[in-house]
Amino acid sequence: MDLKRILQHLISLPSENEWFEFKEAKKDYTFDKIGQYFSALSNEANLKAQSKGWLVFGVVDKTREIIGTHY
Repeated sequence: MDLKRILQHLISLPSENEWFEFKEAKKDYTFDKIGQYFSALSNEANLKAQSKGWLVFGVVDKTREIIGTHY
């Protein structure tokens, strides 16, 4: 599956869940925060029988607007 189709699929879901998160991350995001999200998302993906967890930068979580990111 290519990344555009994955992004379209994630945006089409009714809400974020345990195994994927949208973050605006307009300019920067700390490595500590990224590490915490990677750990939590991968653990939850495993518990929910998902092959992957997703942390998607450059998308507004409430509106699903793609705004891009400099990060």
